[in-house]
Amino acid sequence: MTPLLRALSLALAVILLAFTARRVIFLLAALRPISRLTPHREASLWDASRAAAPASILILVPSRNESRSLPALLDAIERLDSVRDRVTVVIVDDGSTDDTPQIARAWTDGKDWAHVLSLPANVGKPAALNEALARFAAGDLIAVYDSDSLPAPDSLSRLARLFEDRTVGAANGFLLPLNPLASLAAYYSTVELFVHQRITMVAKDRLNLAPAILGSNCLYRRTALAAAGNFRPSLLLEDSDLTLGLARAGYRTRFVTDAIAFTSVPETLSGYWRQHVRWSRGFQQVAGLQGGAVWRDARLPLGLRLELLAFALGYADRLALMAAAALTALDLVWPGSANFPLWLWLISFGVPFIQIVAALRLAPRKSPARMYPYLAIVPFFFALDLAMAAWSMAQTVLRRPAKWAATERPLVREA
Repeated sequence: MTPLLRALSLALAVILLAFTARRVIFLLAALRPISRLTPHREASLWDASRAAAPASILILVPSRNESRSLPALLDAIERLDSVRDRVTVVIVDDGSTDDTPQIARAWTDGKDWAHVLSLPANVGKPAALNEALARFAAGDLIAVYDSDSLPAPDSLSRLARLFEDRTVGAANGFLLPLNPLASLAAYYSTVELFVHQRITMVAKDRLNLAPAILGSNCLYRRTALAAAGNFRPSLLLEDSDLTLGLARAGYRTRFVTDAIAFTSVPETLSGYWRQHVRWSRGFQQVAGLQGGAVWRDARLPLGLRLELLAFALGYADRLALMAAAALTALDLVWPGSANFPLWLWLISFGVPFIQIVAALRLAPRKSPARMYPYLAIVPFFFALDLAMAAWSMAQTVLRRPAKWAATERPLVREA
């Protein structure tokens, strides 16, 4: 048994080292200064005065029972740069049972550039978006805003200018929480968002490694969407599925830190848990549907294939850490049985902590100083994250149906 445990220990050590190396590479890439003279300039450094406006943009707002949050989003859309000149807005009412359709119709009344598409029954966000694409032909570019987002006036134009490059299939802006200190759960959710966006997404954009589409405050090229199969119905993470689909269709995805939309994050432990279980199950769906195809696609560079697989595996690093913890416990009970290297724990937790500190310092609209003392609660939520990953994997192994659950988001107000 001991040789088998030691072989497993070595395999887990290699896996954890690979995840840590990925984090170090992303951290270094995100911290690297970008010269304005380099030919591959960062998206945020483009000169808006020289950017040609796209022929047309179709803004889709998928909504189900969003009567509380929809008015603020519609006001924000109306303040977008040149919205009446080149934009068509469609509010997609996905079988709402509250006042969402009435609010939408009241706002579109008298606006020949705004429409309401009311679906008779709830079909889910992906199918609702596909229905809107089928019914509205306007729009070379397709923007999507969830009802709990508030795009800044210049956010859409900052995204649109990237599409001068015909290889760009989609671009996402920064989702900036307005309630980072509302609770401990909100704090940790904000920290995760900052690390994912300001470290991982920025690094992947700079390294041309397909930064993920986040599902809101995003812009797609219509022809690229069609090439990737549009929004796949019944998936929990249709945006992550599209990230892989667009890469396989030969398109780039981009990330723009200063194309900001304000949002909110869950404030309760139950809300945090439900959101992360949904994400984990969603990644499992995406990996099952596209993981093998991505790896076999020789048209993609090897580095991009490896990164797309790492992305699709989602919370696999948590599962590897739990297995490593079991081996470490065995070593404590029966010394030398697995010989798991204890120094791996230091780097496996040390590098993510450095990423967190860097993300807080680099985030748009510099994080308030009072966010730093709360770093002490990070280990608790990381342990909760491990439990969530184990629970969601158990649900998949037991073949429990993956059900969509609404994300708990407090009302987003003006920033």
